[in-house]
Amino acid sequence: MTPSSGKAPVGIAVVRAASASASVAEGPPSAGDSIPSASTTSRALRRESVDPSLDDADATADDVLHFCFIVHGHQGRPTDLSYLHEAAVAAAREGGAFGDARSSERCPVGRRRNRDAAARDDGNGKDARPRPRRRKRDRWPFLRGENGEGARHSDSSDGSDGGCGEVGSNTDDRNSEARPQSALVVHNIACNEGRTGDGIAKGGERLVDEMLEVIRLEVRRQQREKPQNTDAVQDGSCGETQPIDATISIVGNSLGGLYGRYAAARLGEVLAASAAEGSSSDESGGDLLLDDRVRVHLNVFCSTASPHLGCASHTYVPLPRAAELGVAKILGETGSDLFRLNDLVEEMATSPRFLAPLGSFRKRIAYANAYGTDFPVPGATACFLDGGSDYPHYFDDDRVGRTSSGEDNNINCPASEKGLIVARLRTPRSDGESRAKDETDALTAMSSSLDSLGWTKVFVDIRSELPVAVPLPPFLAMYESDCPVSRLKATSGEDGMVRSRDLARAVSATLSATPSGGRRIGLPLGHNAICAFSRGSVSGAVNSGGRPVMDGLAIDLTREISTWSRPE
Repeated sequence: MTPSSGKAPVGIAVVRAASASASVAEGPPSAGDSIPSASTTSRALRRESVDPSLDDADATADDVLHFCFIVHGHQGRPTDLSYLHEAAVAAAREGGAFGDARSSERCPVGRRRNRDAAARDDGNGKDARPRPRRRKRDRWPFLRGENGEGARHSDSSDGSDGGCGEVGSNTDDRNSEARPQSALVVHNIACNEGRTGDGIAKGGERLVDEMLEVIRLEVRRQQREKPQNTDAVQDGSCGETQPIDATISIVGNSLGGLYGRYAAARLGEVLAASAAEGSSSDESGGDLLLDDRVRVHLNVFCSTASPHLGCASHTYVPLPRAAELGVAKILGETGSDLFRLNDLVEEMATSPRFLAPLGSFRKRIAYANAYGTDFPVPGATACFLDGGSDYPHYFDDDRVGRTSSGEDNNINCPASEKGLIVARLRTPRSDGESRAKDETDALTAMSSSLDSLGWTKVFVDIRSELPVAVPLPPFLAMYESDCPVSRLKATSGEDGMVRSRDLARAVSATLSATPSGGRRIGLPLGHNAICAFSRGSVSGAVNSGGRPVMDGLAIDLTREISTWSRPE
């Protein structure tokens, strides 16, 4: 399917109108500024008024289902990102912010874990339930209190709770009382396995279908396990009279990040179609329901090493356009998209059709490899930096170990402890459409438009964890006497503001010093290392250096997901 250009459809206008009421703070802002979330639906959706019974105390313990969809990249498999899946489930269970944390019934990673658990069962009736990979408490020191006991997100008496980096907080009593108990369902997307060569649009369409299918299955599963009342079970109407809330969070690795952005737009277009079918789009107090019983909200969007600006002019070694065309042909329709032989990637970065749904997520996070460690997706395209863009970025390192409301969590990020996080920065929200019109260069317009949504950007220096990386003698590293990003931060002023173009130069330096002062160079294997890619014992060992990064992301992600509260 080729996306149409032009004005945003009706459904997106509804989303943008709903978001218009959110005020944008001046000065160094939070990329996680709360926005009225956009509801997403299937083609069978229709508008109905909110069921007031949802606000009653009689709601079931799992009255909110949080879905975290993990999307693999080009030529990937759902099990390639097993480590992130297990880390997310373990972090959710250890953190105590959810009533339940589990894999979906259809998730390939969950099924494999169940098979392994069954194989471990000695037949003596011992518990063979799936166990998270990282269960040792000394692997999660940032979740322990002073006495070594696990910190509880919602039960802490002193208001402090575990987290990492850009996390949410349950310390506000009002939010804590209003926020229902919930369940986290983690699912690794399988629909694109063996089919990543037919373009971003088709992969995004399949992603939408699988997400909606998983939501329906898990809602039915919850209704089977926790019927709301006996009469509803007997007449088969369980759940039809009391809608539940479901949130969608997407973690896309590499090409999976573009799949996720396209899928968010398609969900918005489905919303538009459903709104046009029935009731008016300007009804106040209405919700969009999936199958008349599930209210769906966009929650957190995260990408790891995703080519948001495409691959054209962003190859590891600069290539002439003729060579890029040859590579694009080899990669099929997906190559045509990535090397911008068509307008899809540009439209996804500048058109309201794609920007409005992406902006409707409560939070947006982008991870990128710095210092020339990523061969397929250099850091500039992964965090949409451009040499011609002056969009402001604000250093946010002082917020490591703090919630998004500024409360101290008294924790440390495992990746930061190992010196793997170069910097965290935030971009302010602004009018992306006007910025795109002001720019004459396509890449600059794409970069500024994406930045205008408000992001948290995390730059990773994985060199110390690469298996083929050696220290350099000082005379070979004379070009960079210190860490370029640290030097940039030192000159950023009191507000910690730098421009996109300056940051692009800093993170692209290759013979640079590490934050600890050492100098290393190695093969650019960071693309798989950053996500702890594992397809067997060899690749798992080679990429194990990225596990602290995924541990930190898992804590960050699950804490932020858990802070969602029902829109008033």
